[in-house]
Amino acid sequence: MSNRIFSEEEVQKLIKRAAELEAERSVSERDSSENGLTINELKHVASEAGLDPELIERAASEMGKTLPDVKEKVRVNRKEIATEIWLDHQPDRETMDVLVTELNHIYGTTDELNWWDNLWGTHEGKAKVTRSSSTTEWNYKTEGGVYSTRVLMQQRGERFRIRVSKRQIFGLEWDNTVSQFYMVLPIAVTLGVIGGALSNSILGTGWPGITAGIVLAICSYPIMRYFVKRSVEKNKAEVANTVRQLSNLVLQSSNKKKSKSNASTTTRSASEIEIPDEPNSAEDPPGSLRNNLRE
Repeated sequence: MSNRIFSEEEVQKLIKRAAELEAERSVSERDSSENGLTINELKHVASEAGLDPELIERAASEMGKTLPDVKEKVRVNRKEIATEIWLDHQPDRETMDVLVTELNHIYGTTDELNWWDNLWGTHEGKAKVTRSSSTTEWNYKTEGGVYSTRVLMQQRGERFRIRVSKRQIFGLEWDNTVSQFYMVLPIAVTLGVIGGALSNSILGTGWPGITAGIVLAICSYPIMRYFVKRSVEKNKAEVANTVRQLSNLVLQSSNKKKSKSNASTTTRSASEIEIPDEPNSAEDPPGSLRNNLRE
């Protein structure tokens, strides 16, 4: 075994397995009430496994920039479809204005309310924006107020919260089987009356028509359930898409600021180096070079 030569693929597998074993040993040696490892402990594990600790920090940074599957986190809570995400970023006022503009673009609306909207306190077809030192709330109602979408963007310490929720008019529940079944009753009555009238005029008795109307109403229930579920999934996708787009904007803004900061630091460091233009002294031999580089 000591003289065996491992291929590149085998080396990768060995290092990966060694890191896994070292991580398992480090976790098992910790207090049973604690799960996982800190970044410093992970770097130590990497060092013990023969890996560059700086690569662990780089991998953790890239992992932090990766968004989770937002669609799977969307929940239907009776009257509300909602989801939220937490980011380790601190957007400034300029970024918050960009987020509001993006929301207006997504929903095809504006947050510029006129005197009539402010007088009656309504904003159907428009968005109402409320700002504080750490929170920006964007509240949008569709024409007729059938749907309302609320987006809460909140800074808590070093973390940034984005919560999106959507409701229906009159606080109706999104997927209530009982209420949908009750909706069949007026359909059954209507179809029964129409069927009974037609049957009575043709057959001389209304019972066949009434029975046919009730059967048709009962058969409409699965169709109704299908369209309700389809509507719920569509609105869930809209909520997830809103959170995803806002999160991407926050991450992009953070990356741009970081790049500008690094570029500024590099420029400042370069400007601190002076290369004076001094003639060679008479004591220097011809063709010699003199190092005039100083900080």
